Amino acid sequence: MESSPGVAQARYWHLRHLGLFAGIAGAEVLELGGQVETELIEAGRHIYEFGDPADKVYVLKSGRVKISRASDCGKELILYFVSPGEIFGELAITGGERMDNSAVALEDAFFCAIPRALFESFIQRHPEVSLRVVRVIGRRKERAEKRVLDLITKDVRTRLAHTLAELSADFGKRDRRGVRIDLPLTQSELAQLVGSTRETTSTIFNEFRRAGLVDSEGRTIWVLDRARLDGHSWLRA
Repeated sequence: MESSPGVAQARYWHLRHLGLFAGIAGAEVLELGGQVETELIEAGRHIYEFGDPADKVYVLKSGRVKISRASDCGKELILYFVSPGEIFGELAITGGERMDNSAVALEDAFFCAIPRALFESFIQRHPEVSLRVVRVIGRRKERAEKRVLDLITKDVRTRLAHTLAELSADFGKRDRRGVRIDLPLTQSELAQLVGSTRETTSTIFNEFRRAGLVDSEGRTIWVLDRARLDGHSWLRA
């Protein structure tokens, strides 16, 4: 892939400001910047879909990305969200030939797409980057296993309470109204996170609202009492 010096410099600037490449010599990052693709994609559009070739690794510069998978019965289950500075599409470097999930921009998203062979060569030369990737994959695997266990052992009400508490910890920003979850989520997406229907999730969410635990406006959710949500002691009241 060829790139003009100006484009390579712009890509270099974006890569240098990503924690994944912290501590790497500028000349090597500049060389990488001359070979990666960058793209700005609108909210709601797919970056890749289930079954697409797993031939690129993606690093998000700005925006948020939703990673999801369809169940055997066709229901979508959200696996995790990608924040700026994080890698996704990591199946490309773990042996997969086809993507087993899909990536959709929750907001307008700017990202780098790094060809598989190029990224593999880069992390072989820089094991510290490889270690950072392994840690990200490990955290996601741990979260995924916990969610599967929750689906098996906990009811929808408890799963929703724990999910909202977790989202407030991961993406929460405090304002005058409470802790605002900095993700634009629909009721359907919230249902996909907890493995339930939109109707059931909406009903339980409204119970939480009446109990003074949460609030919402449009696609914005506030957590008002994370301790009670996380401990779900209110369920026994």
